Parts: sequence; C-alpha cells; structure tokens
Amino acid sequence: MRLAGFHIENFKSIGAGGCLIRIDEIVVLIGRNNAGKSTILDAYEALASSGAALDVEFFHGQDPSVPIVITGFFDQVSPEDEERIGKGWRFAHDEFGDCVAFRYVWSVPLEKARKQSFDPDTGEFGDGGLGGFDSLIMSRIPQPVRIRPTDPVDATQAKLLAMLKDHVKQSLKADSGQTQAAFDQIEQLAQEIFTTAKQSFDELSERISRHVGQVFPGTRIALIPRSKDALDEKLIAADSYLQVTHGNTSPLGLQGTGLQRALLWSTLSVMSGASGTKKKPQTGESPRILLIDEPEAFLHPPTIRGARESLYAFALDNPDWQVIATTHSPIFIDLSKDHTTIIRVDSAPGERAHVISTDRVSFDAVERERLQMIRACNPVVNEFFFYDDIVLVEGATEQVALLHVARQLSREVHVINCLGKANLPLFARILNHFQVPYAVVHDADTPFVKTRTGYRRNAMWTMNTSIRDTATASGLGRVYTQFPHFEGEYFDEAIKSGKVDRVLRALAETDSADHRQVVAAFEAILRGDPERETSTREAFDRRMAAHVARLALQDDPLWSSARHDALAQDAVTAREAAPARD
Repeated sequence: MRLAGFHIENFKSIGAGGCLIRIDEIVVLIGRNNAGKSTILDAYEALASSGAALDVEFFHGQDPSVPIVITGFFDQVSPEDEERIGKGWRFAHDEFGDCVAFRYVWSVPLEKARKQSFDPDTGEFGDGGLGGFDSLIMSRIPQPVRIRPTDPVDATQAKLLAMLKDHVKQSLKADSGQTQAAFDQIEQLAQEIFTTAKQSFDELSERISRHVGQVFPGTRIALIPRSKDALDEKLIAADSYLQVTHGNTSPLGLQGTGLQRALLWSTLSVMSGASGTKKKPQTGESPRILLIDEPEAFLHPPTIRGARESLYAFALDNPDWQVIATTHSPIFIDLSKDHTTIIRVDSAPGERAHVISTDRVSFDAVERERLQMIRACNPVVNEFFFYDDIVLVEGATEQVALLHVARQLSREVHVINCLGKANLPLFARILNHFQVPYAVVHDADTPFVKTRTGYRRNAMWTMNTSIRDTATASGLGRVYTQFPHFEGEYFDEAIKSGKVDRVLRALAETDSADHRQVVAAFEAILRGDPERETSTREAFDRRMAAHVARLALQDDPLWSSARHDALAQDAVTAREAAPARD
C-alpha cells in the first residue's frame, strides 16, 4: 500500500474548496506569492503527524468553527494489506483509482484530530474503521524532512547530518562483510563500527567537497563528530558539525548563504549517486519525503541548473526518498524526467486545478530529447506553466511580433518559441494535460517543394493536420495559420535569411503599411478573432483558397496537385520520346 495523494480543506489559506495533491517521486508546486504553496507542505506535515494538535492559526481564517480536514488516499492495496485492515474499504476514486481513504479532522485548537475512514457502502467518512490501520498508515506515509530558505543554518545542518547518517547506516547494513558482522555484535565491536562509520563519513565528505568545489573552487567539507559510540544517535550528537574550508576553516554557520545552499545540493547529489540509474526497490526502511521551499534561493543562475539535476537525481535514484518542492523558477521544472508531477497552486477559490504528470503524458525517447534540447537553448521555456495567456509559435519572428503587439495592448502574454514547427504538437500536448487555454501560430508552408530532381510532397504540410488535431483535442487550443509563412502572409516576400531583422524593421516603421498589417493581424490573434482561426479543416481550406486566389497560384506546382501531376506526366512523356541509346 502506498500514499498516492492527499486532499486539504480549511487549512490556513486553503478554504472549503480544498486542494488535491498527487504524490509522485518528485512534485513541483508553482504559483504566485501567497498562493498557498508552502501551506501545502505544512498540511503534509500535519498529515504525517498522526493528527497532532494544531494551533488556531492553522484554521482557515483562524475560525475554529470550521474544521480542518486532511484526507490521505492509498493505492496499490495488496492482499496482505487488506487482510490487516479488513475487507470492504476499497473504492474507485476519480484521480487515484482503486484505493482506500482516511482523514484527520481537527475541530478544536490544541486538541488531537479525530481519525475517520471512508466507507464505500455508505459513501461517507465515519470515526474509526480500518482496524489495525494506524501502524500501517505510519509505515506507508513518507516521513517529512522540511528545509526552508529562511531556516537557521544550524537547523539545516542538523537535517543534513541526519540524512547523511541514515545514508551511511544503509550503506553499512548493505555491506555483507566485516561491517555487517559488527552490527551483529554491536556491543563488543562498537569501536570498530565507529571507525568504519567515520571512514564512510570521510568518504562522503570527500565526494561532497569535489561537488561543491565545482561552484566554489578550493572548498573542503569535513564532518566533526562528537562521539565515539556505535553508529546511533550519539555519533551525530547535538554538537557535531560540518566544518568548511574556503580560504579559512570555520563551521558551516559562518559561511555565506550561497555556499550553505550549495552544500545542500552537493549532499543530495552524493546521496543519490547522480547515477541516472532507475530507482531500486524499497529497502524496508521508513520512507522519507523532502519538503523544500524555493530550492533556487541564494543560488547563482548556473548553479540553479546543477541544483535541479541534484534534486531530480535524489528523488528518482534514492530508494527511500521522494520530494515535494515549491519554486518560482521555471528552471526547476524538467518534463523529460519520469515520475514528475507539476501542480500550479492558485489562491482564487474555485480555480480549476492545473496539473501535469510526465507518467500520464507518456513522452517517448524522441520527445524527451527534444524537450531537453529546447530547454538547453531556452532555459526559461517552462515559464508557460506560470501563465494563463499563452501562445505557441514555431520561431523567433512570430515571437518578436507577438510580444511587441502584446506590450502595445498591455497584455501579459507568454510566447513560447518551440524552435520549429515539428515541436508544436509536443507543446500542445503538454498544455492539454495542464488544462490551460492557448493559441498556436504557425506557417502553412506549401503542399509541394522543389528539389534538384523535381517536385515532391512537403513533410511540413502534413504537420498542419497534426498541429490542428492536437490543439483542438482538449477544446482549449486555437490555431492560426500563416500562408505560406510569416513573410509571405504580411510582406508578400520569401526571405531565406534576416527574417528577424525584417520584422524588427517593420515594427520600427510605425507609419508603414507593413507595420499596420502585422499589428492588425496579431491584435486579432490575441483577441481570439474567430475570422482568423484555422482550428477546423474547413477554415484552413478557406484561408488556403483565399491565398491561392489572391496570388493566382492555381497553376503553381508548389500548390497545385493537378499542375504537379501534369509536370510529372510531361517528364514521363519526354523520357519516352527521347531517342533510344545504343
């Protein structure tokens, strides 16, 4: 049995409408300031506390007359689990499928919550139920480790030391040699265990030093333990600390915030091994979940990208850990990774939840590679998760024009340069899953292209149908097509190079006909003018016919299938009429 997600009601800034959170290997919460991202992490801690008493400040509007309710949903219920909790508790949930559910209800400040279970027979929650479930619950709810950017350094250091200690303990237990034998005779061999453990910590410190040194050259990290007891709580005693050498030697607390934060990411990276290997089965230890607020805090931009890789590797490769992170940085979103869920938290009541799970989108290997390449070229491409007014374009020309017109209209629009027409359906699929409205602006191109050996069908022409079908599948996408491309639609030109310079010149010449035409067209697109849409095949065909008629392209082999066929037949006839060679 596994915790699949939880629902929050009347907790701090989250009201009666509630908020449903899916648990994944890594969950990234995004949203505006004060939207409730950190509140979700607080609620998870309350869920994992077995219903511990809460102060009145935790009640929505500080009104204790409205109870706090936090519900946990568990899927993957095994026969052994069912035997332990009793039969008849499983039901079908819209989000989590076949599962069981319980909840904690806080009705009085400073009093422990009541536990209630969902009974499928009545369709309601009732007190108690799920016999023998309490101990099973706590073994299946990953226990939280919370790290905030505003935490005192000694608090963060204590959490890092605890995580390192657990990591060393697991590595020692996995050793089938002398270390495991030492555990079997722990009283007699305590000193030997300490020596072995200290060696393990020194090895970790060396690896962390190499990792931190990539950002802060010359930095060294060492664990200074305050005990020589066996590997238990006393080895990492309260006065143990991390010593940092960076120019001079001093405790971590005396170092700058950037280096302190870099140490966190280096520690996570070393614990995960940063191997990229698939996550191993659970080790039998209690699962943990890292709750981290604003992991980008205090980091230099290049360091943020390294921190992102460390965080994802830690969540995906470390067998007993998961991650829930809040962020304002699009750099921390990586859709190329499995088992990743992005949730946008909106403070307005009744807002539709915006969620995307990489497992449910099911990107193939080519799409993952494309996502990585696009992000490498445009590190903030994932900003579209933070916006409601989104336009997908295939290149920089449309991006420049749309942003210019949006500024004139005082519209906060995010224009995504998808780096090519073939990538538009990929981003449309992402936005469909994320459930946000958007527009797509793309070139039609021509049905045929001329090559050295004659004319052939244009692969990019068939992409028009793929773009249209994908964008309209969710009912959220609108499509606008330029015939045959931006320059041909607005300037009656075909430009091989200098396209961005050409549009910049047109936008700068505010009295020119080119400027008026571009601005009028993109204003119509931003307003959602249905007359310019090509979201249906009929609308696409009408605009194509108008383009062909306007420029008299009926016999142009780039557009006319009949003309193309005639040219092909002429070529065959010419070959047949040619004199035979000896």
